[in-house]
Amino acid sequence: MPPLNILVILGSVREGRMALPVGNWVMEQAEDRDDLSCELVDLKDWNLPFFPHPKPPAAGNYADPLQIRWAEKIASADGYILIAPEYNHSSSAVLKNALDTVFAEWNRKPVSYVAYGGAGGARSVEQLRMTSIALEMAPLNNAVHLIRPGAKRDGDRFNADGYDQKALAALFDELAWWGRTLKAGREG
Repeated sequence: MPPLNILVILGSVREGRMALPVGNWVMEQAEDRDDLSCELVDLKDWNLPFFPHPKPPAAGNYADPLQIRWAEKIASADGYILIAPEYNHSSSAVLKNALDTVFAEWNRKPVSYVAYGGAGGARSVEQLRMTSIALEMAPLNNAVHLIRPGAKRDGDRFNADGYDQKALAALFDELAWWGRTLKAGREG
């Protein structure tokens, strides 16, 4: 069976953001997997505007070229890992906007979270789970909640501890199982 295509989406565009070293760590760990093929998607490269279009994404028929390209990128995946910062007890606006820009392309695919911020990003993940359900995704139970990630950062490197490594391995295992199962369902 070919590996699942997983998009690892960086949920921050801030200068000096923690999302980049965390995303790089996720990508490094994913290299050891033969069941997942991960691609890093940096929202900084997409510059998605806050949704200005007259028709809601659930209606389909996208007209904006950037929205169409974003839809193609999201549709290309079998699942997602959201690198989810917590800003003011919530998810980042840029990540929420990226989720809201398209609709059907997210449907019936698994999503998990690697979060950081207050309480390990738990409140961000809580809100993102609700958004994921509204987008007809399958939010998974296993998430990685990074505690005091700044103390584990060395420039653009994130030096995970044993707990972080174990949590990410469990996330990958669950994502692979659900990814295969939901892909079979979508194809059947």
